[in-house]
Amino acid sequence: MGESKVKRSEDRRVKRTKRVLRECLFELLENSTIDEITVKELTEKADVNRSTFYFYYKDINDMMMQIQSEIFEVFEESVIAPQASFITVEDFTNYLLRFLKFCKEYEDICKFVVSNDPNNFLSKKIQKTLLEHVPDSHKVFPPEDPRRYLTCFAVSAMWETVLLWMYDGMTVPAEELANFLAQAYFYGGRTVLGLSGK
Repeated sequence: MGESKVKRSEDRRVKRTKRVLRECLFELLENSTIDEITVKELTEKADVNRSTFYFYYKDINDMMMQIQSEIFEVFEESVIAPQASFITVEDFTNYLLRFLKFCKEYEDICKFVVSNDPNNFLSKKIQKTLLEHVPDSHKVFPPEDPRRYLTCFAVSAMWETVLLWMYDGMTVPAEELANFLAQAYFYGGRTVLGLSGK
């Protein structure tokens, strides 16, 4: 029982240290690019020993990649339903609503990653996963048919819309935006695919 309490205490300490480092990194990113930030600058700001930083991360870029990987795991757990099917507008609306709530909860991370990570790892992973879980026009139409790019167009547009929504301060309620995007996708796109939505 004593060992369990010690372990929980250590886990909390690790999470707290990583959270402080992450918050300080994002503060520094407001005025600097990720390549301009040094480990010394970050650890001094976070009041964390450099040896502690190097225990968790190789460098600043590794830290950013780990943050993105952790957030992507949360995205998969909270947004993606394993056996999701989007037969109705309601299905897709609920899916988008989970996605918008995820973006709202992790707004700072999503915005900083997209703005400061040249590889856009998190953005690409999320878009790829979204494409895997919606009806894909690329698999429906032949290579010479331009309609095969409809799903890619729609998902990319939705992702950019969500980013702009975050930068605009998320003044449009998530429920309303989810409903709008689902309607646009179903009735602006799914009818072209010959898939009915009710």
